[in-house]
Amino acid sequence: MDTFTPRVVGVPVPLASAVAVDTVTVDAGSDRHWRFFDVERGLVADPPDTAGWDLAFRRFTVIPSGEVANLGPVPFDSVTAPPATGYVATVRGRDTSNAATAKWYSYSYLSHLLVPKPDVYVLKTREGRFAKLQMAGYYCPGTTPGCVTFRYAMLAGKGR
Repeated sequence: MDTFTPRVVGVPVPLASAVAVDTVTVDAGSDRHWRFFDVERGLVADPPDTAGWDLAFRRFTVIPSGEVANLGPVPFDSVTAPPATGYVATVRGRDTSNAATAKWYSYSYLSHLLVPKPDVYVLKTREGRFAKLQMAGYYCPGTTPGCVTFRYAMLAGKGR
C-alpha cells in the first residue's frame, strides 16, 4: 500500500506550466474539520483562508465546489480537453455531496482498506477553467487513514 506525506497547509504550489501534472496529498484525517484545495494556486487551506477553493476533503469525502464529470477508468494522459456534457453539481445542505465523487474508492471488508478507483474526473474550477484529476491514495505514512492523494493537470478549452 502506498502512503503519502501531506502538503503543507497555506503554502501555494502552482503548476510549473500549462502542461504540468502535480500530485497533492491533503491531510483530511479529521472527522470534524474540512480541508480545502484551490486548484489554480495549488494551495491546501484551512478555515478561515478558504476563499476560492475547488475541492473540499474530510476523511474519505471529496466534494467539488461546483461541477465535476466522472469519465470513468480512462487513461489519465488520454484526457486532453474537457467534455461537453456529463457534469454533476454539488448538492449543498446538511449532508453536502456530489454523486460523481461520492464513490471514488473501493472498500474491502476483508482488509478494511480503502483503495482509489482508476476513474478520471474533470473539475470546473471557480475561475471557469478545467482540470483533470485522478485519485491515487488514502493513507498517510504509517498507514494512518485520511491523507487523500490525487494528481491533477489543467486542461485547455472551454468545455461546455
